[in-house]
Amino acid sequence: MQTKAIIIKKQNTNEYDQLVTCYTEEFGKVTAIAKSVLKPSSIQAMHLDLFNLVEFELVSGRGMPIITGAQVEQTQTNLKTNLPNLAIAYFFVETIDKLAFEYQKDEELWEFLLTTLEELDNDGHHRCDGAHRYLKEKQLEFLNILGHAPNLKECAFCSGLDRAQLGLELIAYNIQTRGAVCKNCFLNGQEGIVVRNNDFLSESVLGSIFESLVEKKINSLNLLNSVLK
Repeated sequence: MQTKAIIIKKQNTNEYDQLVTCYTEEFGKVTAIAKSVLKPSSIQAMHLDLFNLVEFELVSGRGMPIITGAQVEQTQTNLKTNLPNLAIAYFFVETIDKLAFEYQKDEELWEFLLTTLEELDNDGHHRCDGAHRYLKEKQLEFLNILGHAPNLKECAFCSGLDRAQLGLELIAYNIQTRGAVCKNCFLNGQEGIVVRNNDFLSESVLGSIFESLVEKKINSLNLLNSVLK
């Protein structure tokens, strides 16, 4: 089979082989084996770098497909030399890897990943303050694509009540319900991350939302927090 793909993860296996996880245009997430790619004489190695957009040829193997041909179309060179942009790219590919199931095609997710990497590559001199804004915008876009946009307009526990009439201020964010918590519910025992200055889209809240979605720790959040502090 043949498809365009973006490399999102690589793992060494055996002496010279690698497991290459990619998000493909035609098949969604696919993990394939690249035979002998770690040998110094390998021609494929330069094509299979992380974040590359590649034209793939795959054949069926025992347990997983084998990469028989790979031709790089975009290497995202600027992205890879700019630390803020690189940290943002790591976050999205790691999150997609942990969220997506194998062989479930999603055209909207493919376009999102392709466009995001192209934008980060084209703006290779992103300042940290601009990177903060860009990251938040793309995280919200990503959540909308996934169908998990947070409900920040009303309390997740007393949404049937007239909050404005009762004067119930939203002061926290609850990970389990992915919604806001009013002061009254919070003081009555409902859990939540206390939000400062009514900023429900802070880095800590958005990071918690994504980790609750994948139900795992997202390692690249540490890099993001250190680079974009």
